[in-house]
Amino acid sequence: MSEVAHRHESGSDGEREQEASRARAVLRQGHRAMSACVAALLLAGFALALTSLAKHAKTDSTPTLEDAAAWRSGDAIRAVDRAIDVPYAAALRRASAAVRYRLLGDLGPQVSEGCPGWLFYTNGLRPPPQALAPAEAKLQAQIATMRRYADALKRQGVMLVVATVPDKARVETEALCGLHQDARMTSRWNAWRDALASEGVAQVDLLGPLTAARPAFYRTDVHWNARGAQAAADALAAALLPRVGGRGPTRFTTTQDAGVRPRVGDLLQLAGLANVPDGWRPAMDVEVAETIRAERAGGLLDDTPPAQVLLAGSSFSRRSGFADRLGRALGQEVWNVSLDDGRFDRALAAIWAQRATWPRSLRVVVWEMSEDGLSEAPVSAAAPTGKAGDSSRRD
Repeated sequence: MSEVAHRHESGSDGEREQEASRARAVLRQGHRAMSACVAALLLAGFALALTSLAKHAKTDSTPTLEDAAAWRSGDAIRAVDRAIDVPYAAALRRASAAVRYRLLGDLGPQVSEGCPGWLFYTNGLRPPPQALAPAEAKLQAQIATMRRYADALKRQGVMLVVATVPDKARVETEALCGLHQDARMTSRWNAWRDALASEGVAQVDLLGPLTAARPAFYRTDVHWNARGAQAAADALAAALLPRVGGRGPTRFTTTQDAGVRPRVGDLLQLAGLANVPDGWRPAMDVEVAETIRAERAGGLLDDTPPAQVLLAGSSFSRRSGFADRLGRALGQEVWNVSLDDGRFDRALAAIWAQRATWPRSLRVVVWEMSEDGLSEAPVSAAAPTGKAGDSSRRD
C-alpha cells in the first residue's frame, strides 16, 4: 500500500471516529432531555398528589393515617388512593378497566360475570375475609341485638317483622353460568333464619317470591328491579295486613315515562366501567321509569293517616319504589327511614334513639336487611330495653 493510500485510510478512520463521537454526544443529550422530562412529570405528579392528599385530609380524616389497624386492613392505603386525585388518574383507570374487560373479560376483584351480561358482587358469592372470623361470635351478637329490639318493641305493643333480602346470587341461579355461591354463605343464611324462628320473631320469606319473579334483579346491579320490588312488597304486605287491620283507604297513582332509558348499575360502577363506551363493558340495563305517589286532596288541612308501619331498611328499601309499592299494597303510606348501605341494623339503630317521638299509631316495625348485612356486626351493641317515655311520644 502506498504512503498516500495509508494516509487517506487513516484520515477516514479519524473522521468516522469523530462522527461516532458526535452521534454519541447527541444521543447523550437526548437521553438527558428525556430523563429531565420524565423527572419533571414525576415531580409534578408527586406535587399534585401531595396537594390533593393534604386537601383531602382536611375534610376527611377517616380512617386516620395514625391508625395501625387501618394500615393492616388496607383501609389506609385505599383512603390514600382515593385522596390522590391527579388530573389523568381517572381517565387511566377507565381505560385500564375497559381494556382489561375487552381483552381478558376481567371485571376486577369485586365483580364477577356469570352468564353473558350478568354481573354478581363477589362478596355475595363468597364471604369476605373479615366476615369469616369470629363468625359465631358475630352471629350471637346479631341475635342478641335482634332480641333486644323485639322485646323492647313488644312492650310498647309494636310488632317487629324481619325481612332479609337474599343475595342476587341466591335468587338468580339460572344466570350464574359456572359461578358458585360458597356453602358458608348458605350456612350463615340458614343460621340467621333459624335464630329468628327460635326467638319467635316474625319474618317474611322473600326468597320464594323473588325466585318466582325472576329476573327479579338488574343484570348489572346488586339490587332488585321493579319486578323484584313488587314481588317483595306483595309478600311483605300479605304478612302485615292482619296486623294493621286490613287494607287502608289511601289510593296511589302510578305514572310511567314514555320509552325506556339505560341504567348504569352499581356493579358497573364497582368494575370501573360506568363511563366507558358501549362495547367496552357489559350492556347496560334498560328500564321504564315509574313513579308511585299517594293521592291527596291538596288542601291546607289535608290529613294524612297516622303511620302504622315504619320501614327501617337498607338500600333495597330505597330502590325501585319498594316503599311506595308496599304502601300501595297496604293502602296506606309507609314511614320509610331506610338508609343506603344500611349494613346490619344501621337504619334501625339511627331511628331507635328517637323512639320517644314515634307516633302512637305505630303498629309494626319492618326491619329489612340485605343478606350482605349479615357479614357486619350490629351498629347498636345494646339497644335500649326500657320503656321509652310514652308520655312524650307524639300522637
